Amino acid sequence: MDDRDLEREVARALEKVAGSRYEEEPQPRRRWRNRLVKGSLAALAAVCAAATVFYTLESHRLPPPEDKPAGGAVPVTIVPPKPR
Repeated sequence: MDDRDLEREVARALEKVAGSRYEEEPQPRRRWRNRLVKGSLAALAAVCAAATVFYTLESHRLPPPEDKPAGGAVPVTIVPPKPR
């Protein structure tokens, strides 16, 4: 039994146990591409979450207080008390 037969035997046993889910380790270029895609998607999700929070906070902000007219002198008439 040479090395090829041993590899085939291991592959056959692994196929029985793991099925088609088993794959060899991806190549370095593919691994980096997968990491880049996942990282980009994570960054995009973080930016979208921050934008959603910012929009929600800004949309619920209270309107600025209205300027009240400047108060001037108010005329007051003092009425003498009624006699008893």
